Amino acid sequence: CVVEYTRMPPDVQHEPAAEVEQPKKNRPKATPLRQQKLAAWQPILTASTVLPTVFCVGIVFIPIGIALVLASQGVEETFLKYAKHCESAGVNCKLTLTIPKDYTGDVYFYYYLENYYQNHRRYVKSRNDQQYLGNINETSDCAPFEKINGVPIVPCGAVANSLFNDTYVLRRNGDVDPVPMTTEGVLWDVDKDRKFKNPPGYNPNDPPETRCAPFANTVKPPNWKNRVCEIPNGLENVDFIVWMRTAALPNFRKLWRKLDRMKGGAYANGLPAGDYILEITNNYPVTTFSGDKGFVISTTSWAGGKNNFLGIAYLVVGGVAIALGVIFVAIHVRFGHSMAELGNVSNQR
Repeated sequence: CVVEYTRMPPDVQHEPAAEVEQPKKNRPKATPLRQQKLAAWQPILTASTVLPTVFCVGIVFIPIGIALVLASQGVEETFLKYAKHCESAGVNCKLTLTIPKDYTGDVYFYYYLENYYQNHRRYVKSRNDQQYLGNINETSDCAPFEKINGVPIVPCGAVANSLFNDTYVLRRNGDVDPVPMTTEGVLWDVDKDRKFKNPPGYNPNDPPETRCAPFANTVKPPNWKNRVCEIPNGLENVDFIVWMRTAALPNFRKLWRKLDRMKGGAYANGLPAGDYILEITNNYPVTTFSGDKGFVISTTSWAGGKNNFLGIAYLVVGGVAIALGVIFVAIHVRFGHSMAELGNVSNQR
């Protein structure tokens, strides 16, 4: 059997088989959102739309700024720095201050700290909010004040350890009884109701040995004189909660007490004018960070405490808007074109 092979000419080649097209897996869906075909609107900024807007900003902001400045000027305030005055007096320090006029309505008492950076990142993060809700064994994120010899610190963290502990008694000159003060209305509701709780079994009215039982196997922060169960209301102490809301700026004031007008008498309508003696328990050191501290007596207005910055900011923005509006009008009158002229240019093209 003879098999014959036929040799193909060199110029004749087999065509490759057609490749099967694979479907694209990452192809977006044919929707207006995926294909970026949604309806759009682009405003055309013209002099007739921009100029009224600029003038409206100025017209609105300037009256608001004037109202805020007037409200701030209506706040009465007495401010006394005492760190240097009490440096040589020791723990117990007495200073005299004068209220120049009657402070009517609600009167608030603040403490003031200067050059104290509560907004430092490591300082702010050194706390455990779960522990402040009554889980006293939780100490994570509290470094370097987590534990002492393996025993949890309560309350833990750098913020709690540096609690401000100066106290004040204010007496009207010649009076034996101090000015009545209260902690009612000092705290934010969210702090009081949701962020700070004592452990189960704590009762502030119990004797010390029973009151401290829920805090067994814990120690106080290094800078504290007493355990947390030995201060009024434990972890729900007003001064502690106020301190734990850190300040954003290095010079700040925090609300300490409020005038108790419910007691009646000479303080039913506010704080009368006259000379007062401020008795200070000078516990908190400020020389280590080159700071200062003070005591503030202040009223409030519908806009809050005494602060001119917000009103001045509104006035500046409003004034700048009016000035820019005038400049834009002058430019438009000198170099601008009307819509009809712009339409003629478009038609000519």
